[in-house]
Amino acid sequence: MVTSPETFYQNELNDSSLYQQISRRVMASFRKSARNEDIAKKLIELSNIESKHAAFWAELIKKRGGTPPPYRKRNRGYYSYIGFLQRIFGVSFLVRYLERGEEDAIKEYSEYIERESKEEWEKEQLNKILKDEREHEDAFIQMSSELKGNSESIRDAIYGMSDGLIEVLASVAGLTGVFINNIFVAVGGIVFGASGLVSMTIGAYLSERAKSQIDASQTHRAVSAAGNTALYYFIGAIVPIAPFLFFQRYIALSISFALVMLVDGIVTSVISIQSNGRLRRDLFRSLGLVTLGFIATFAIGLIAHHFIGYLG
Repeated sequence: MVTSPETFYQNELNDSSLYQQISRRVMASFRKSARNEDIAKKLIELSNIESKHAAFWAELIKKRGGTPPPYRKRNRGYYSYIGFLQRIFGVSFLVRYLERGEEDAIKEYSEYIERESKEEWEKEQLNKILKDEREHEDAFIQMSSELKGNSESIRDAIYGMSDGLIEVLASVAGLTGVFINNIFVAVGGIVFGASGLVSMTIGAYLSERAKSQIDASQTHRAVSAAGNTALYYFIGAIVPIAPFLFFQRYIALSISFALVMLVDGIVTSVISIQSNGRLRRDLFRSLGLVTLGFIATFAIGLIAHHFIGYLG
């Protein structure tokens, strides 16, 4: 894991830039509040400290006879996408991601000090930087605690929406193989979605209710979780159903599939980022499973059509 001063230099510059960008987006958001403004100011402070760390690495590179490399912004597409998700879901879903970044930096610096640092002045400076990184981690832990309610609401939203998307897409894919009339497919999707909404809402309520029996602070969480799950399951279910209200069945099915893939990609990205997953791998896996489920249920509908013919 030990990396070079040049790598640390680039990492600190990129972290400084990232914190600035997140702070600016927080301040420009329509969700702006006193709490979010405090978070934005804290991120600017952390950005300035990271810039100072980068200056140390530049000095170290020069002392060793080298030249600091030109600044390279890492993975532009990925961080642009992170910014897009922040605009949708707010800063709360990013805090855990930033905290993990500081955890990784602490591990890297600790290992570098142990194995690579030879001179006393260098160790002293690096220990100061390591102290800063630990304080940054603590700052993100504090932010995470303050934003806990927002994070839980996002969790309910993404899981509720994901279930609505995939379950209802599967139902309309199967029904398309059986019904000629696209409106019948839409009605069938609505019935299936309504039953799924009821079961998901009850499940979310009972799950959080059970938690509240263990932790008294969770008493009011059950109603909130059930409400969020119901709302976002409904939104997720509407996505694959809506095209059948306006287009003939195969055109509608194609549009439905494309929309679900798009929205599921966004939902999967948020889950992956919050859970320290590998975004590309998680996207391929989720979208691949959605595609397999879509093909399988459509095939089942065609098999049913083979035996009973078209209905409607």
